[in-house]
Amino acid sequence: MSAWRKFLEEESEYQWVSFAVFTFAVIIGAVLIDWSDNLSGFHEGAAIEQKGIIHDSAGNAIIFENDSGKYVSLHNNEQAAPYATCLVQHLHITFACMGQEGLIFFSEDNHPEDYGWIPMALGKDVVAKNVEANDDNELLVIIQDGTSDKLAAMKISDGQGLSPIANQDGSMHLNTILATDNGWLVGGSWQAPPNWLGTNPASPPMFELVMFVEWDGINAPDSEIIYLGGEGSIHGIYEMKNGNHIATGTDDTVILDGNDVTSLNIASFSSVVDNNQKVWLFGGLNSDSVAIIHNGDIDYEELPSNLGLTPNYVFCDSDGLISVYGTDSADSPSAVSIESNARTSILSLRGVLDLGFILFSITIISVMVWNIADSIRRGEVF
Repeated sequence: MSAWRKFLEEESEYQWVSFAVFTFAVIIGAVLIDWSDNLSGFHEGAAIEQKGIIHDSAGNAIIFENDSGKYVSLHNNEQAAPYATCLVQHLHITFACMGQEGLIFFSEDNHPEDYGWIPMALGKDVVAKNVEANDDNELLVIIQDGTSDKLAAMKISDGQGLSPIANQDGSMHLNTILATDNGWLVGGSWQAPPNWLGTNPASPPMFELVMFVEWDGINAPDSEIIYLGGEGSIHGIYEMKNGNHIATGTDDTVILDGNDVTSLNIASFSSVVDNNQKVWLFGGLNSDSVAIIHNGDIDYEELPSNLGLTPNYVFCDSDGLISVYGTDSADSPSAVSIESNARTSILSLRGVLDLGFILFSITIISVMVWNIADSIRRGEVF
């Protein structure tokens, strides 16, 4: 008789031993799995070398700020750009808003590293704050207009410059743009006029805003407000797998299905979409969790330690590494990173414990089932 069969026959006489061991394993496994419930793949530091406070990045370019001022780095060649506001990647082109009147700049991936930025004339004496290109190589441009922002558009390749500037109702502060199949979604805030509904005339409130914008290629862009929310500002807009969109803001997060808006009641300081189209929402300094939205479902993941910074800029690279940049409680530059794929990986602590618990449970149950079947086969009472 094999040692294994002998052990099983001995064990069949003491079913309570198997049951006790199994119960003990369930309790210990539950404690360990709960203990491992913190977000996996969380690290101090981030992908971009910390040269200061990171404001934006795209392609091989970075906007950062330190005690000496604000700079734009392209292939590690740095130049002062005190009014730089955006870097945007479109196919093989990186656009830069340097804060210079009448100009934006671009660089192409196939240019030599010492080629530098190439100016592109806007054709008007305006300052570009942000841009976004669509699949038709049309560029929507957010323009700084005094204390508010306006919109214009242009074709990238025809050299005709900007379209007429759109007239918009009220004072708007626009932050983010996303190209869609038939236009653009633009997010930011709408500022109420002085004395609006009894508000403070010295500091009128600003309300979350999302607009749909389309352009006929000739005239000023047409815009339609599809969401006006609570006090705050929209800082991110992302496409979902089902074709709907998510707008994330400091007061709320909403799902946009055409003109239908669904509130998720989640506020955030910053957000990013990973390579699996999951949207990550980050809170402020000392927040202890992140919210992850995927196909309308919301997961909350506890951080291994409280977030030691106020997020200023977040991005996800091609490897799925999420880098979060901001300032700590002493206003010094700080960064953390999260491996976005680690939370579902079998190699994570949670994954290893889950797998071990499953295998152990299968082993114990198999022993018990074998014993019962063997006892029944031999006509024994147990």
